Amino acid sequence: MSGKIFNGRQCVKAAIAQIAPVFMDKDKTIEKAIDYIGMAGEQKVDIVVFPESFIPAFPYWQEGPNDAMEDFAKVNLDFQNNAVLVGSEDTDRLAQAALKANVNIVMGCTELDDRIGSRTLYNSMLYFSRTGELAGRHRKVVPTNTERCFHGMGQGGENLKIKNLDIGRVGGLVCWENHMIMMRALLACQGEEIHVACWPGTFSGMPNDSMTVVDSERKNPQNYNTSDIEPAIRCHAFESQGFVLSACAYMPEEEVPGDFPYKDRTNWDWAYGGSSIVDPFGCYLVEPVYDREELIVAELDSDLIRLAKHSFDVLGHYSRPDLVKLVYKDTEEDYLVKMSD
Repeated sequence: MSGKIFNGRQCVKAAIAQIAPVFMDKDKTIEKAIDYIGMAGEQKVDIVVFPESFIPAFPYWQEGPNDAMEDFAKVNLDFQNNAVLVGSEDTDRLAQAALKANVNIVMGCTELDDRIGSRTLYNSMLYFSRTGELAGRHRKVVPTNTERCFHGMGQGGENLKIKNLDIGRVGGLVCWENHMIMMRALLACQGEEIHVACWPGTFSGMPNDSMTVVDSERKNPQNYNTSDIEPAIRCHAFESQGFVLSACAYMPEEEVPGDFPYKDRTNWDWAYGGSSIVDPFGCYLVEPVYDREELIVAELDSDLIRLAKHSFDVLGHYSRPDLVKLVYKDTEEDYLVKMSD
């Protein structure tokens, strides 16, 4: 029926698993994820999301020209060998966990290309339905800065389409994709109701000394008002009249093995969490959570979408398809996203 929100549900119970991966250990990280998926199921959660490259950990480190070749080889082979392969036991385990817990999952991971002969890695989000099926994936279209040393570029087509789950229309973007205006508009114009934003932690977007990543005395993340994450997620929520689940990574330095070659010169300070949940008016349902592992849970009430659209409906009375249309590259032909019927 036209006009349904959340596929006719009044509320959706959503959770963010702000937990540390078992650093560079895919199997143990998946085990830990399954434990938290089970916890989400016990709390009758409808959807649980994980941060950027949760499996096997985000590549925070930077390599230098004077690094030993054996260190370079070890780290990059480990990273590749611990990436998630779609269609393997990796995704089978997550799909079965979704089925057993009766919960939808959005998993941030480094994904190994499943094309025969390729070993390219992607910064991906994998969507699993509560029926135990892989409902889709999204590969980050532009790796940011040093991520380009690790990840390839995602493409168009299905990669940029929202996923129709039993709880409604769910979309997501990785890190600075959430600043790509046309990408966000693309999801909004497909009727996105729940947006998942994955991040490697919390960081300052301001390139000056007064806005550092952490407070040097308290060793806590900066106030979220100094981070570019805060305006990005609140703006998207307001402009799309949807909910945003902002999943930020948590990777304490003490949980990184001492034999990791780049441990002592890596900025782990980003990975202090900061996950939050935002309503369709751009207000926090759950303010950013720092410095701890937590299953962050909130009720998403569909009436808030209705009220937001009463005032500002990006697909209705605040659209002007006679003036502006959005087109993106589908797998076979250009696809026009209609702003109205």
